[in-house]
Amino acid sequence: MRKKYYIVYNPVTYNLMESIGKCQTPLDLLSDITNKDAAQLNQENYLGYLDFDTRKEKLGMVETFAIESYSIIYVANQVAKFDPNARVILSDGIRTRIQDIIRKNGKPAGVFISAMSSNFPTAVCTGIALNHGGIPVVLGGIHVSSSGQDVDIFIKQHVPNPELVSHVRGGADSDVMGPLIRDLNKGTLAQSYTGYKMVEDKVWGHENIEFMPPMRMELLRRLPIVGNALADKIRVNPTAPYLGCPYSCSFCSISSLPKDLRQFTMRTPEDLINEIEYIQRQGVNLQTRLFFFLADNIILGGKRLEEILDLLLERRTKINYMVQVSIEIADNNRLLKKLRLSGASHLFIGFESLDIRDLKFIGKNVVKDIEASHKSVAEYYSERIKKIQRHGMTIHGSFILGLPHDYFNSIHDNTGHDYGRFCLEHHIGVQATPLSDLPGSRDFIQTQKNKTYLFGKNGTMDYLIALVICDLTEGNRIPNESVRKSPLVLLHMAFETINCLGKTRYTFRNAFYMMVKSFLYPTANGRRSFLTRLNDALVGFTVPLLVSLYKDHADKVLSSTPHARGAFERLYDMEKNPAIKREFRAYVNEFVHR
Repeated sequence: MRKKYYIVYNPVTYNLMESIGKCQTPLDLLSDITNKDAAQLNQENYLGYLDFDTRKEKLGMVETFAIESYSIIYVANQVAKFDPNARVILSDGIRTRIQDIIRKNGKPAGVFISAMSSNFPTAVCTGIALNHGGIPVVLGGIHVSSSGQDVDIFIKQHVPNPELVSHVRGGADSDVMGPLIRDLNKGTLAQSYTGYKMVEDKVWGHENIEFMPPMRMELLRRLPIVGNALADKIRVNPTAPYLGCPYSCSFCSISSLPKDLRQFTMRTPEDLINEIEYIQRQGVNLQTRLFFFLADNIILGGKRLEEILDLLLERRTKINYMVQVSIEIADNNRLLKKLRLSGASHLFIGFESLDIRDLKFIGKNVVKDIEASHKSVAEYYSERIKKIQRHGMTIHGSFILGLPHDYFNSIHDNTGHDYGRFCLEHHIGVQATPLSDLPGSRDFIQTQKNKTYLFGKNGTMDYLIALVICDLTEGNRIPNESVRKSPLVLLHMAFETINCLGKTRYTFRNAFYMMVKSFLYPTANGRRSFLTRLNDALVGFTVPLLVSLYKDHADKVLSSTPHARGAFERLYDMEKNPAIKREFRAYVNEFVHR
């Protein structure tokens, strides 16, 4: 008798935009992604309908930076905790595939799917196929939490066993996962569950979880001398000291959720350190040393953050970590120093714009401080960037393209180039994204009301398909006048922001610049050990190389292949302004024939 097991699955995102306007139901989309007639789907052949066309895979940030999905690791540990005698197998559709797992082990007791908006269409197709096989499916994740009705509209209404489909809104906490596992075992799965705690203590380290082979940052191999070594050796380990957000920004997916479903939840410092030590249980090396702390803004932790940093220092924990933070951190010398001493090596900072009017437009908290300084936005940011770098920490910043006061004079003269030059001058990396509406956000709701969306009304098949671009790669709303209302112009500006920074010579220039800074201002462990100090310098050198992968990721997404048009070619074909088409013809052709 085969041992009972569960699958916890993070779907691949697929380039499905060619199906816009062609699909009437999710079954049509399943036909498109499998190249099989979904009308023939049944309980005997359902596994064949999980064989998605790999030529349509869309490279995501997770694959680019080889960062494991923290959500499925967390869910897997919760499942393992409440059914310790069952196996829990992780899958991402690439390293391990659901259909292969089932063929080898028989039907699972349930499949848990964590969905962002961009991979929700894949989750829909997966859920439909599994349901025809009589396998229970539980969906969760950001998209399901903010747009729970999509599970009903796109899955339950198109399957023979809707009672085998459930979804979790909010966190996968113990109060949810305990009853859910019991209901699965009794065959009484509820239609939905609601969790209120985003992250909990004492979840980690269960031995009945079967992990996937490690990912590798394959795109790093383009770098001379060091590329192959880094791709083979380095790993980024995600962890969460706390999750949730006390704010309600209009562009955020969780802005429409009740406060009790997005409450700020903290783990104890001891639990976080215990998780780190569990990951390092077989030794500290390049695969276990580098961490990514998933907090939306690390300084929101207040006193708890201080406790975490103090405990990291007390235990002399050997880590270098990356974390998201607001620029205000530069004005807190004590905390800035403590972050560095505890292992902070890279800060991700939301700059968003260099125009104070646009910062006011999006409600950026730092506006009051900038105005009080009587400096320009660029001058204000510049002072604080240099201060952070003097503490040995690298930076990459996010910028939003398509705000009301951006400009586009030509392919070579626009806001995107301004942002690129700013980042080059300050030796920082960049993530640039077109202004877009994340499903569930207040901006998304307003765009739907005003009918200023690009690809489909909420609840339609075009809306479902267009979710694949909700990964910060292109916009899904009609751009404003400042960029000629052109999605092509807007995407070009975002790409040009990161284009020059990703070039090899600039990548290495930034890397060597920050290697020196990191060596001169080491972590606390680096102060005690010259070898660790060299390691701090190595991380300072390596992180700018990792950040340069934003360009490689963009190249993959924007370029056409024999099997699917890239974003540039697709938006060029959509463009209605003859002058813009003439200006971009040669430019776009470079991405069609690569």
